[in-house]
Amino acid sequence: MGHLSLVKSLSHLKEEQKYQDEIVLETIGLGFTRGTLVEITGESSSGKTSLMLSLLSKLTQEGEVCAVVDSANSFDPCSAVRAKVKLENLLWVKCGGNMEHAFMTADYLVQAKGFGAVWLNLSGIPAQQLKFVPKTYWYRYRSKIRETPTLFLVTAEEPVTGSASENAFLFSRERAEWSGTGRYKLLKEFHLNLHSKKQFYGKPLLTKIEFDYTDV
Repeated sequence: MGHLSLVKSLSHLKEEQKYQDEIVLETIGLGFTRGTLVEITGESSSGKTSLMLSLLSKLTQEGEVCAVVDSANSFDPCSAVRAKVKLENLLWVKCGGNMEHAFMTADYLVQAKGFGAVWLNLSGIPAQQLKFVPKTYWYRYRSKIRETPTLFLVTAEEPVTGSASENAFLFSRERAEWSGTGRYKLLKEFHLNLHSKKQFYGKPLLTKIEFDYTDV
């Protein structure tokens, strides 16, 4: 963690620009409040990563520095570029499946307080291992980012943060659509359900993810 000179101090950030309290993703009508911990869960290919790339794209294009704590080395920079994430504004930490390194890294990053968003990606880590994560970790992260411009996001296949998260979203895949005919087809889009588990109790939000196979 000796290369955090990229990160600006909190006082410098406040002098440089005024942040909106809420980060809004207009494409799906979803907003996130800065200085909070948000959990996003769902099975594989349910839309978690696409949502995160959309968020990173928005923030990095606006000049904010973000961080990805890649617990199981599942982050794909090529997909990030296709989603228009500016990699020069992104700190990517690969942890190789080592949970201790992942949580230690996340702790350093939230203490830095200069990131627009810190994404702790726990997808690919066995659920049995995640059950041993002390609940105090999540409350520590939440207290560290409170009253800062940082949004702390956790993605996993099953809920892990409990009551420490200010909001929690559950993704589920409704159906997939394919293009072409015959034996070989291309995946065209996923139709997804997005349900807020804490703040809203209405019907799940229906959304979709479209795929573009054009090389970057």
